[in-house]
Amino acid sequence: MSLQLILGGSGSGKTTFLYDNIIKASIKHPDKQYLILVPEQFTMQAQKDVVTRHPDHATMNIDIVSFQRLAYRIFEELAVEQKPVLDDMGKSMVLRKVTAACRKQLGLYAGHLNKNGFISQLKSMLSEFYQYGITPSILQTMAGQARTPLLQQKLTDFSIIFQEFQDYISGQCITTEEVLDVLCQVLPNSKIIAGSVIALDGYTGFTPVQYRLLELFLIHAKQVVVTVTADKRIPLQPSPGMQSLFYMSSQIVRRLSVMAK
Repeated sequence: MSLQLILGGSGSGKTTFLYDNIIKASIKHPDKQYLILVPEQFTMQAQKDVVTRHPDHATMNIDIVSFQRLAYRIFEELAVEQKPVLDDMGKSMVLRKVTAACRKQLGLYAGHLNKNGFISQLKSMLSEFYQYGITPSILQTMAGQARTPLLQQKLTDFSIIFQEFQDYISGQCITTEEVLDVLCQVLPNSKIIAGSVIALDGYTGFTPVQYRLLELFLIHAKQVVVTVTADKRIPLQPSPGMQSLFYMSSQIVRRLSVMAK
């Protein structure tokens, strides 16, 4: 395993440098697998850029995927039995059902359930909590430590809704955010990952589950390359303050360095 960080300001050519190096290496080592991970909304553009820059105008042993697409690629490889995945519309429908059922247990939120956009806000909060590993029990603990009654009631109400949501879908389906949790469990068995070169481009930060995957990449892949937006005039170590424009970049560099060590 090895970790390479490509640092540079916006528009400095990090992506071009990365793509050109991977293309050259893929031609030199046609039997090796190269994976480029980019945010979901950039996959098509990245595929176009790599194909355009490739001398043969074909990616061959280079795959451009997002975390989600990589998950399904590995599930297919390992024949992992997948539960149905609940999308955003499904989450909203389940939330409407469970909030109606537990209305009497709610304090602050009980009077807001029928307001336009409220269920959508609950759905967005739910997705964030899944991504960052927040559970109903954590919310209950935080509610007990809240400094204001308003915050305490909000946390208590959402912990009730969150628990009811989990109980309702348990054993039937999983949310989109839980797909990466399943990937973490099966990834060590993947031959796609073993010995491959994995590059990550276009990310300004990573969620906890994505960091878990990065750690697994470092263990099982041959090389991990990450582009990080930074300014050479501003040192990333020691970490600049939270108000710094490159604070998140510093967090990426520091956390990946610790992981690699």
